[in-house]
Amino acid sequence: MRLRTILASACLAGLAFAAPAHAKPPMEAFGDMPQVRAMQLSPDGKKVAFLQRQNGDDVLVIHDLTTSKSQGITRVSEIKARYIHFVGNDYVVLIATKEARAAGFAGRWEASSAHAFNLQTGKSVLLLRETKDIFPAQSGLGRILGVEPDGKHILMPAYMGMNDSNPDYDLLRVAIDTGRGTLLEGGRASDETVDWLVDSKGRAAVREDFSETFKQHEVKARQPDGSWKAIYEKDTDLPVINVVGLSSDSKSLFTVDAGESDFLSLRTLSMADGTFSDPIMQRDDADVAATVSDLNRVVYGVRYSGMFPSYEMFDEKVEADLNQLMGSFDGSAVYLDSWSDDWSRLLLLVEGGKQAERYYLYDRTTKQLRVIASARPEIKAEDVGEVVTVAYKARDGLPIPSLITWPVGVAPENRKNLPLIVMPHGGPQAYDSVGFDWLAQFIANEGYAVLQPNFRGSGGFGSSFAVAGHGEWGRKMQDDITDGVNALIKMGWADPSRVCIVGWSYGGYAALAGGTSTPDLYKCVVSIAGVSHLREMLKTEKQEHGALSRTLTYWEELIGDSDKDGAAIDAVSPALHADKFKAPVLLIHGASDNVVPIRQSIMMNDALKGARKDVQFIRIAGDDHSLVDNESRRQVLIALTEFLNTHIGKKPN
Repeated sequence: MRLRTILASACLAGLAFAAPAHAKPPMEAFGDMPQVRAMQLSPDGKKVAFLQRQNGDDVLVIHDLTTSKSQGITRVSEIKARYIHFVGNDYVVLIATKEARAAGFAGRWEASSAHAFNLQTGKSVLLLRETKDIFPAQSGLGRILGVEPDGKHILMPAYMGMNDSNPDYDLLRVAIDTGRGTLLEGGRASDETVDWLVDSKGRAAVREDFSETFKQHEVKARQPDGSWKAIYEKDTDLPVINVVGLSSDSKSLFTVDAGESDFLSLRTLSMADGTFSDPIMQRDDADVAATVSDLNRVVYGVRYSGMFPSYEMFDEKVEADLNQLMGSFDGSAVYLDSWSDDWSRLLLLVEGGKQAERYYLYDRTTKQLRVIASARPEIKAEDVGEVVTVAYKARDGLPIPSLITWPVGVAPENRKNLPLIVMPHGGPQAYDSVGFDWLAQFIANEGYAVLQPNFRGSGGFGSSFAVAGHGEWGRKMQDDITDGVNALIKMGWADPSRVCIVGWSYGGYAALAGGTSTPDLYKCVVSIAGVSHLREMLKTEKQEHGALSRTLTYWEELIGDSDKDGAAIDAVSPALHADKFKAPVLLIHGASDNVVPIRQSIMMNDALKGARKDVQFIRIAGDDHSLVDNESRRQVLIALTEFLNTHIGKKPN
């Protein structure tokens, strides 16, 4: 891993705020990582820190909101910059990852690390360095769970036990100036302790355990006398509550669960006696998708799911201001990104509508709203395809909420008989909502309409909607996608002779499944990092996580049991039905994918070639499941453009 400290650069701010004028953005404007991302507001509200893309590398930048001066702190190369946290006003922590291997351990994983930068001295340190007995083969290292009141120490979890095959998940106290960590609290083995919460004084307050062997979920709280008390216990294959944070007085913790409702809600769990409150934040049409919480995981409110985000806050005045701000960005999604400690300043990420991602600062005292940076300055409003929300009924009557991105430059009255790309999302328990989807927008700029269906099994639309997808891979979930294509054809919007399906991850599976289940519907099929052989995928999860792991339990709940449901699973595994394909297939996969192994695309490629089908396979070396490298995405977009234009390109005038 390599980070290089650099001097202040006057061009940094200019790159973030100025956009050159040109007729059409290059494909890199869509495919490259945003030029500005991961922005965070300092606790005093006077500075922002962000990552800025420069010549293929990320630069960590500090921008003074008072003087409008920017300073480059470090250039990141050979590792992938992921997140930024302010620890007080004087330290910025950068979380980065890199593919790793270790002697004596099988396979590879995405190792993470945390780097702390002192903004006053310019010095940097790797957190947890020289900490004894850290287990060498772990991901997630660098996670911050809290900050002590004096700001000199942070609390971080880590697997401990250098030579232990089943290391403990402990809580460490880490000096932010030296990076050295010492044991604060010991946890249980890696198949039991899963999380910690710390109180406002930096003390361990909650330990969450889930025994994969005994299938028991337990939450223990620190009592006033220093003892630990189990305040929640449940025998379950998978946890049914999510522990998400603490109250400001550290007397209760917050959980998110469905309870008696179909939608996830926020409740409190008493640290003293383990009693649950009734739902305190709940809607009857949306899930609690995330909490609004600080670095110590003190909860201030929630964000609800939906095609547009919405917020409910404990502070009614903050909530009122957020609602007013959302109303001022018609057709856009507005996210509360971060805030000053006194809540006088809010940093917003706004995307969708007629713009790419932009960061805004709102001063609640002066009521002033100003643009801080454009994440993609080369993309102008006229380059953004209009995104609209639609819903159609599946063949069994279930409403399917969806998005359509209209091709750029096509007037509303001419939106008929268009070439269509149907793009199912990954997950599958994720969902597509209004925003700036770089791939959908690139495709729209090439002259295609894009349909993004939230098929059953998607998250965000209630428990029943998600559970309706269990065991329905390649069946009802696939029918929902098919029904969306047919609905657009029936409306006259899509040309039935020019439809292609493109997907990433689960979406890649859905693309391949579409090629086998409805071979006459699609004129081409594109799978990026997609699953092709379900039993092999379950076998991989079993090998990597264990036969008793909750990871395997989760995937068997979604897909089926390899032993009991083997024939049914094989029936919807595209690699086993290559003979059914009629459309040409493009496969793209990162060689270092730790989520869906590249073997899934290799098997699909071999099966299609064996069946003498038209297939092209692009193996991208040195990149992961998300293909975050600029050159990787350039390869994706070049291949995708050529493939789509060849098979369903615009009809000649």
